[in-house]
Amino acid sequence: MSNTKNNFSMLILEGFVVNSEVRIILFFSVLAAYLFIVFGNVTLFLVITFNRNLHAPMYVMLCNMAICDLMGSSAVLPRMISDFLTEIKMISYEACFIQAFCIHFYSAAGHLILTAMAFDRYVAICDPLRYNTIMTNRTLVKLCSMAWGISFILILILIALTLRLPRCRSQIMNPYCSNGNLFVLSCTDTTATTVFAVFVYNFLTGVSVCAIFWTYTKILITCLLKTYSNSKNKAIHTCSTHLAVYIVFESSPLFSIIALQFPNITPNIIKAMGVLTIIIPPSLNPIIYGISTKEIRDNILKYFKKKVVTSRTNW
Repeated sequence: MSNTKNNFSMLILEGFVVNSEVRIILFFSVLAAYLFIVFGNVTLFLVITFNRNLHAPMYVMLCNMAICDLMGSSAVLPRMISDFLTEIKMISYEACFIQAFCIHFYSAAGHLILTAMAFDRYVAICDPLRYNTIMTNRTLVKLCSMAWGISFILILILIALTLRLPRCRSQIMNPYCSNGNLFVLSCTDTTATTVFAVFVYNFLTGVSVCAIFWTYTKILITCLLKTYSNSKNKAIHTCSTHLAVYIVFESSPLFSIIALQFPNITPNIIKAMGVLTIIIPPSLNPIIYGISTKEIRDNILKYFKKKVVTSRTNW
């Protein structure tokens, strides 16, 4: 068994099978998308971090979401960008597992951070008088620690179970490594690992969906009972922003799953759908929160106006 494992210290990523002209277009497209993701999420993180008025629980969780988005996109896109410049795309077995871990960790942590954000909105709208008592710094640290900690443990176990499988293949039919791709490399029964992978996915999705449904049902009832239109509109606006981010996060992988159900769809399109699940949420999250949240929008505009005035003065 050890000999089998040692035979494939390097793996081949198939990537997109396209001609050189299309490859150049993909190179610049993915590069632009990654730069936009980095710019948007870093800007969001810095604006919240360096502004004391934005140190409320909702914004701190949003900072955690920005870090999560950066981790997920950075695990895949820089490597993919460089791969567009080479004919044979090689990756070490260890690097492949690290990439798979980061991708799944990003997805798991994203689910739980968005769930924690829904709880924060529930307390703020349904029990505003006790908000400061419930959402203390200690509670905030607990919620964020649980989101990262539970995700880390579950994905670490999942990747460890896959790591123990002997392998007899060296080619991954995708532009990046994921746990599902690593299953294909195995030459033995993967039932136990598959069952645990299904459990992790259903657990995280189930907890997230049930929590979001419960909190937003309570929030909707509370909003309908509110007599003051200003507070009602503010509550609906705040929740619609979070709900939009959650829908984007949950629905993005569905495109890839749906594409697999149609045999006539080319492999390149299926691969592109998989890549979009890592590009779309990290790209849209800063836009949705940056445009919809007045406090963040005002601080970003204030910063850039200050830079423009300073540059004109220096000029």
